[in-house]
Amino acid sequence: MEHTDIPHPNIIFLRLAYLVLGILFKVYFRLTCHRDYAMLKALGAQPRPLIVVFNHTSHLDVPLVGLCIGLNLMRRVTMPGKKELLEDKRTRWIMQLAGVVPLKRDASDMAAARVLLRALQAGRYVLMSPEGTRSYDGGLQPFKIGFIKLAHKANAIILPVGITGAASALPRGAPYPRPRKLTVRVGKPIDLSSYLDAKTDPDAFDEMAELVRQRIMTLTDGDRTLDKA
Repeated sequence: MEHTDIPHPNIIFLRLAYLVLGILFKVYFRLTCHRDYAMLKALGAQPRPLIVVFNHTSHLDVPLVGLCIGLNLMRRVTMPGKKELLEDKRTRWIMQLAGVVPLKRDASDMAAARVLLRALQAGRYVLMSPEGTRSYDGGLQPFKIGFIKLAHKANAIILPVGITGAASALPRGAPYPRPRKLTVRVGKPIDLSSYLDAKTDPDAFDEMAELVRQRIMTLTDGDRTLDKA
């Protein structure tokens, strides 16, 4: 079944989440956000769509990115999420309030990809991890090229975000989060349009995916020891 509507996050839910999680993450995780407020404000004012990409090591990643890029950007976000989370009545409500598009991760989900593309073409933003799933060891996995194809088709800007500490705070299989220091670094926007327009070889998407991956690796390197605590 194809998705006909573009999910939107509930603004009341977002405001409440920012209030509660903002306090919790500051106190329990000692969260530090490194970001350029002027740059984020300018991104929110520009007409082009935006794809926010991050390294994925924990279930904490999405709220971490959301807290650090700010409500002004997050209120315009549509994001892919594991289909099982929207089928489970325990998590369906929060996925719907967050504006999540159900994604089949074990196959190429063209229906979900079309919804995300339409969201970008409508001027909305997309939040996603190019790794596709959480890392098993906290390291940065290879990036899939789907986000580059979306950026190319929608003429979107890419905003790289690096997260450190989340793999230690809530690794795979952990029953509850541990009080570890978390750091999020929001990098400079990447505009791939001129490069991709000039490239005609089939490796261009792979090269761009690796470029973004290296940028995120640089953003996480400053606090690499946090994921080994």
